[in-house]
Amino acid sequence: MGLKNWVGPIVIVCFIFSLCPPLAANPGVNWHSFQSGMKKITDENKKGFLHFYTDRCKYCKLMNQKTFTDEAVIAFLNQNFVPIRVDASAQREIAKKYGVYRFPNSWFIAEDQSGIGKRPGFIPADTLLRMLQYIESNSFKKMSFQDFIDKNSQ
Repeated sequence: MGLKNWVGPIVIVCFIFSLCPPLAANPGVNWHSFQSGMKKITDENKKGFLHFYTDRCKYCKLMNQKTFTDEAVIAFLNQNFVPIRVDASAQREIAKKYGVYRFPNSWFIAEDQSGIGKRPGFIPADTLLRMLQYIESNSFKKMSFQDFIDKNSQ
């Protein structure tokens, strides 16, 4: 079969592949450093999600494996928050500033960089997603988290 005979099938295969979405891996949470993330909170007038961890922490590793790989959590965090990750072993002053001594430890930060609330310990993906929705919708200003869950589970 000569080169001329291959041109048609090659064009068809190229066309078919151009219609398919790329097979890219899930990009994951778009983590920011503390300094750049806090600046971005102010610049973009967005809430922040501040996550403290250490490399030696069993539950931090579990949260990385189970919570921060969940597609719904990744999408919601990246779209609605400025996700900030702080290695508390390397950045002790930042952890100290927030009074964080146990890990993992997650903070929800307002657009003016003030703290909205915090949650120490491992957070399963479904729970974190609900917490993020609660904070992002400003429901924390008018109802308890449990009331939010009850209202939105119907």
